[in-house]
Amino acid sequence: MAPPPPSPPSVSLKVVNLLLRVLTALFLVISVIVLTTNSVTIGSIKFHFNDVYAYRYMLAAAVIGLIYAAMQLFFTICQFSTGTTNSFNYQLDFYGDKVISYLVATGSAAGFGVTKDLKDAFIALVSLDSTDPVDEFFSKGYASASLLLFAFLCLAVLSVFSSLAIAKRSF
Repeated sequence: MAPPPPSPPSVSLKVVNLLLRVLTALFLVISVIVLTTNSVTIGSIKFHFNDVYAYRYMLAAAVIGLIYAAMQLFFTICQFSTGTTNSFNYQLDFYGDKVISYLVATGSAAGFGVTKDLKDAFIALVSLDSTDPVDEFFSKGYASASLLLFAFLCLAVLSVFSSLAIAKRSF
């Protein structure tokens, strides 16, 4: 005798899932914008975010996360509107949410680490106040890393939901 099919998730869980996917995409878009517009001129030398390897990694993590978030947002909207579920989506949610959340988390950690180290090194060389354009450069680095952290938190919650969904489906 075959076990009964799993019950579909409640509407409120679907709405929370959709909301978290939208928030994830929003945090990642804003993080990419803040990071890519981050530059500073010191004397005659102009520094861009891409002069720092950790910021490049942050950008790569954010862009990959954004592509995944957009794809998942599309699938979630399709599932929400049609009411149908696909077993492939459970697997994609389960593995994708975990892998991308770790990627986004490491991007955020790299951003926080390099921003602190560079700011401390710059302070050791030159006096730095809060109105200095270099301080704004570091503040944008922190802002972008913080947005990646918020995206990670959304993805972590989604990862828990996908784990629960696949566990229900297995039993």
